[in-house]
Amino acid sequence: MSAGDRSAWTFGEDLRLRKDGELRLLLGGQVHNSSSSSTASIRQSFAHARHLHANTVLAPVSWALTEPREGEFDFTLVDTMIDEARGQGLHLVLLWFGAFKNAASTYAPRWVRADQTRFPRAVVHAKTRGSAFHYSGVMPTPVLSVFSEALRDADATAFEAFITHLAEVDRTDVVALVQVENESGILRDSRDRSDLAEEAWRRDAPGALIAAARAGEEGSLLRTLWAEAGRREAGTWADVFGDGSGADEIFMAWSIASYVQHLAERGQAVKQIPMYANAWLGPQPGQDEPGEWPSGGPSSRVIDVWRAAAPSLSLVGPDIYVDDADSAMRTYATGSQPFFVPESRLRAGELVRAIGTYRAVGWSGFGFDGANPEGQVAAVLAYLTAFEMEIAQAQRSQRIGAVVVEQGAPPAEATVGDLTVSGRGLSDIVRDFLLDVGVQLPDEALPVPDETLPREPVPTPGEHRPFALIFAVDDDELVVIGQGVKLDFAAPQGSVEVDAVVELLLDEGRVVPGRVLNGDERLQVVPVDRVGAARVTLLRVS
Repeated sequence: MSAGDRSAWTFGEDLRLRKDGELRLLLGGQVHNSSSSSTASIRQSFAHARHLHANTVLAPVSWALTEPREGEFDFTLVDTMIDEARGQGLHLVLLWFGAFKNAASTYAPRWVRADQTRFPRAVVHAKTRGSAFHYSGVMPTPVLSVFSEALRDADATAFEAFITHLAEVDRTDVVALVQVENESGILRDSRDRSDLAEEAWRRDAPGALIAAARAGEEGSLLRTLWAEAGRREAGTWADVFGDGSGADEIFMAWSIASYVQHLAERGQAVKQIPMYANAWLGPQPGQDEPGEWPSGGPSSRVIDVWRAAAPSLSLVGPDIYVDDADSAMRTYATGSQPFFVPESRLRAGELVRAIGTYRAVGWSGFGFDGANPEGQVAAVLAYLTAFEMEIAQAQRSQRIGAVVVEQGAPPAEATVGDLTVSGRGLSDIVRDFLLDVGVQLPDEALPVPDETLPREPVPTPGEHRPFALIFAVDDDELVVIGQGVKLDFAAPQGSVEVDAVVELLLDEGRVVPGRVLNGDERLQVVPVDRVGAARVTLLRVS
């Protein structure tokens, strides 16, 4: 391949993902961090992803395994991943675990970590509370300094070699996206205080960042600190943004994003495949200072800094492990970049919310090789992948939505085209309906399967919230995928009634019609006890 060859995968001006011009969705999950470190585990985990009805698998590429000795590259595992993904009919997203993974450097090769003169470590003053990687009694993990040009060049050389190999072997474009580093940032302090970092802090703030602050959104951290420091057009970092922890976070964000940009630029000079960075979320409840989340990573307060410093990235996406997933999605689904969820807890409600409410181009559950094939996520994925093209078209035309009914909350609402869709819990409605005719049901919720297999280290329970994805396939003809939800439809003028309901079944990955539902059974457009789907035709009455 010639330098700069284009990938078949692209993001259009409409922020939709395409392969060879055709709209696509990336639906699946990320295998565990070590599952791509051997041929046997790659085969097993990728086959499991296919068994879960995914069309996409995400998997790490370790710098340490790729370049065990400087200048000697081994891409055997990359070849295996491409071959297995192709054989399973999966798209592949490869994650470059280079110098930075989860705010640490454990995936950097031994020859890098052993040479602290050439590749110095970050220095922190441990101002914040401990993190998951620095609990008492746990050995600290190595953290390299992002300000080391030697580290940046070594990491970029390996990354460029990886993309060059990808361009040579992935001739059918199985690989859709490449992630550059993983959950970068620095913990336990708001910035790196090594000698190299201190030298960078004393330099002038970049003109491009000052321009971004000037043009920035009112109320953003970047614009606010710049304004509070006097709207200076030049000066050191402290002159332009002050010397508080917020300025430290901006300083680290620019520095880390510039590092990532260097890698992405070198890789895309070989193959112009879409690239992105993922974010460890922050701030989170109970966290007040950068360093309690990885300071400088693409967290909510510095997305604009990352966009300014790393223009070669198509997007930055959130890794969602918080209860309030809706707010996290809203923060990153800004409409100024494509929206993709690189990592998420295995929750069916958040899967449909990402695709329906926020029109995500993809969603990835973490620990996918430990996900339950009988779980709700797998059942939802089966329908989503069967309807991939229709859903992608509905996203593009903004005729899609989702409802997730929170416990004790009012009915959830979504907008699908000009329709307002309201969702309530079906069990309560059915229980009241049956009570009126003399049938009493027990109050306990129906059991749902766990989303994880029994041996998984972090068990994940199934989804008890009623949920549904709703999208239009034609005027006043909708498909509903979900469980346990009762839907009502309203139009801006006149009234709407349900004209016809046909349940939709899956037969070897194909959608086939089932029963025509009427009478009392129309209450259950989707089932209470399992994930299901239906085609609903509406009649507008003027």
